[in-house]
Amino acid sequence: MSEVNEMPVANRAADAGNMLKGLRDMPESRLILAILIGSLALAWQSEAFLSAVNIRSVLLGFSFIAIAALGQLVVVITGRIDLSTGSTMALSGMVTALALVAGAPVPLGVCIGIAVGGAVGAVNAFFSVGFGVNAFIVTLGSLQVARGITIGLTEGDTVTGFSDLFLDLGSRTVYGLPIPVWIALALLTVFTVVLRYTGFGRELYAIGGNETAARLAGVNIRRHQSIVFILSGMMAGLAGVLLTARLGAAVSNAAFGYELVVIASVVIGGASLSGGAGTALGVILGALLIGLVNNALVLLVVPTYWQQTFIGAVIVAAALIDRMRRL
Repeated sequence: MSEVNEMPVANRAADAGNMLKGLRDMPESRLILAILIGSLALAWQSEAFLSAVNIRSVLLGFSFIAIAALGQLVVVITGRIDLSTGSTMALSGMVTALALVAGAPVPLGVCIGIAVGGAVGAVNAFFSVGFGVNAFIVTLGSLQVARGITIGLTEGDTVTGFSDLFLDLGSRTVYGLPIPVWIALALLTVFTVVLRYTGFGRELYAIGGNETAARLAGVNIRRHQSIVFILSGMMAGLAGVLLTARLGAAVSNAAFGYELVVIASVVIGGASLSGGAGTALGVILGALLIGLVNNALVLLVVPTYWQQTFIGAVIVAAALIDRMRRL
């Protein structure tokens, strides 16, 4: 009788052990642990960290990076990189602002901004995929071009005067979370499903893992590479539109340097710069960790120039971690 009673207990213990092992083996488990430890340490150091205003600020800042980083992820999975993210965000936000001021309805203005981002991605794909120019060089050039166009459209002036409906996109809270956060979570679901459960997602990993083998297996390399660049541009465009709504103004230097933070989020999230690895959840957690670090630097009153230094160090560390993972 005692043996019968002990069996369910043993089974439950085994199930619990398997569950803990599964959580420990998750690629994102270390990120989750780092975020929890960082949050506890910051809450201990600063009472302001757990305030509703600060938490909302952290989540908003994280959401813009996360949305753009999801687009960057699919490019990195194929073994390439998109350096034009920040400038694309600024350009999309500026064009959306000009369209709204000219009288365009908010939904149309948002679609225009996303389309502008997609157009930048299409240009990147045209030169990188169509002509075989290194993606680093192409996107570095489009970074400068997009930023120059953003400044030239208004000669450096700020565009304001948006409707409350548009401003709500960047600041309104729904069920306790800002709208950009809900959008980031929705995109997390979409990207996870596409990358994990569709043939297109598996083919992206195949391209990044071994492009020659993927081509011999019948994967349309050029089409997939073009799609990911366009998708990266569209995600940057969406992030730029939401950032403009959050700021309540379109400025020519918006999202300056965001491309570095976005790339760092992708690499910290577990993606490999050599391609073939990375998850949407990892990218979201990587963006959240960077958002947490930025918030810590602000709450601890670290001078701005040291904040920039720290972010640069994080990027170098992320690249080093990626290299160590591949050894």
